[in-house]
Amino acid sequence: EALLRWNHATRGPISPALFIPIAEDTGLIGPLGEWVLRTACLDAAQWPEGIRVAVNVSPTQFANPGFPSTVMNALAAAQLAPERLELEITESVFLNDDSDTDSMFARLKSLGVRLALDDFGTGYSSLGYLKKAPFDKIKIDQSFVRGAAIKGSRNSAIIKAIVSLAEALDMDTTAEGAETQDELALIRQLGCSHIQGYIYGRPMPMEDVLIAHRGGVTNAATPKGYRSSRPERKTMLRTVAVRHDGHVYTGRVRNISETGALIEGLWNVPVGTSFSVELSDRLVVQATARWSKDDRMGVVFDRSIDLASLRAQPRALAS
Repeated sequence: EALLRWNHATRGPISPALFIPIAEDTGLIGPLGEWVLRTACLDAAQWPEGIRVAVNVSPTQFANPGFPSTVMNALAAAQLAPERLELEITESVFLNDDSDTDSMFARLKSLGVRLALDDFGTGYSSLGYLKKAPFDKIKIDQSFVRGAAIKGSRNSAIIKAIVSLAEALDMDTTAEGAETQDELALIRQLGCSHIQGYIYGRPMPMEDVLIAHRGGVTNAATPKGYRSSRPERKTMLRTVAVRHDGHVYTGRVRNISETGALIEGLWNVPVGTSFSVELSDRLVVQATARWSKDDRMGVVFDRSIDLASLRAQPRALAS
């Protein structure tokens, strides 16, 4: 996927989240998008023939009657085969669902390029357009991938449903935003045809892409990432009672999430030890030590807890 990055001469790297909205508001997104399209095609023409490039299309570009000609010219200038270009289109283009929208899809498809529905499920979500828009792929937004492997998350069920829908419509699927090994394993298990995310690498310049594929398209990307993901942890200084084999110990929670915590004050706890933690007078959870160093250990709870209600409850004291 061609990702736009701006390294300013004096201000350094500027986030796309900052300059893309400005380009849209000032009407510069059209020329900027055309430059991205032309550059991406020229770059992809230097890659092994089996590798495609995906380019994001803004609603402004999509609404321009001359956009198919722009695509055709970019392909011709780069001498890139149309099937090696994938145009990523968001659901927002369907807000004005009319004959012009249908015509644009037909004209783009006639060029031989691939069409992908980007960020599926986060915008104007209607299944009606899937039966008439000629998409080749559905991209599952990273908001569904993040935390999908965490116990109690509904995201895996949503991913599974999207994959089943895509398969029924003869479309590929790409899961975006995979960062951890457990997310990768889950996505594979659910049947996604493609996986994208930092677990395979961060955005890189053209020169590094050429080096990565010097041996040809058969070069396999090696996943590198943390073993598992976890919900965001919050700082919470709280005294807790830890009970194990009839003994009661006093510990201190330093930070906590819905599914685990960092507890200090207990020395050299063996990894895998299970015990109960009295987080408050009314909340006791079973926990297991995942790691331990000196007087600190990371624990995982056997069930999710409500952090908001925990903050309002009195602290538990060992007795």
